[in-house]
Amino acid sequence: MAIAVLEHYEIDGLVVIGGEGSQRGAHALSTAGFRVVGIPATIDNDLFGTDVALGVDSAVNVALEAIDRLKITAASHSRAFIVEVMGRRCGYLALVAGVAGGAEVVVVPEIDSQPAAIVGDLHCAYERGHLHAIAVVAEGAHYNADALLEYFKAHAAEVKFDLRVTKLGHVQRGGAPGAFDRLLGTQFGAAAFDHISRGQHGVLLGMLGGKLASTPLQTVIAEKKLLDSELTRLARILGI
Repeated sequence: MAIAVLEHYEIDGLVVIGGEGSQRGAHALSTAGFRVVGIPATIDNDLFGTDVALGVDSAVNVALEAIDRLKITAASHSRAFIVEVMGRRCGYLALVAGVAGGAEVVVVPEIDSQPAAIVGDLHCAYERGHLHAIAVVAEGAHYNADALLEYFKAHAAEVKFDLRVTKLGHVQRGGAPGAFDRLLGTQFGAAAFDHISRGQHGVLLGMLGGKLASTPLQTVIAEKKLLDSELTRLARILGI
């Protein structure tokens, strides 16, 4: 439908800003003959072809602020908190927020985490003298906040601390963007204009290794972006 409408207009180029679904649409427009450049914008940060998408840094900062605030009440009442962040199939937001926020446990969709092990990790935090424990969980994990809460209720005898759940939800998607995202958006916008002007289209713009890069949209929609193995290792080390 969108292609049929666009055919009535003379268009020098299209810039598609968005996540996986948007970039699939961008690829469809590109194969239909339109000059399209994609800009990644998704707090899930699950698009192949860029280390970081627009909105990710701002969303991480929102999650970190919430974790820092929850630590205060958790410490004052010796509680454990499960903090659920967004992330359907990608645990990037949970992983980065968990590591940066000093969480004892990080649960992501890409790694199988058993609830008994999560309970054990939280207990270990108290045994080491922590006044609180934080588990950051991606909403798309098999054991998300609701599933973990049900497990904790069913195994109440094994849980020796007061547990609370906080779901950040769509609050992570709102608010004013940080300086990093503002600069990144400006860089992406200027690069999109340059690419279309030079006839370089059918690509997604991204940041790879700290430098602007472009990846064919066909590759972007075909490849799966993997979590940084070093970050997952670090999360495990810091939680010990």
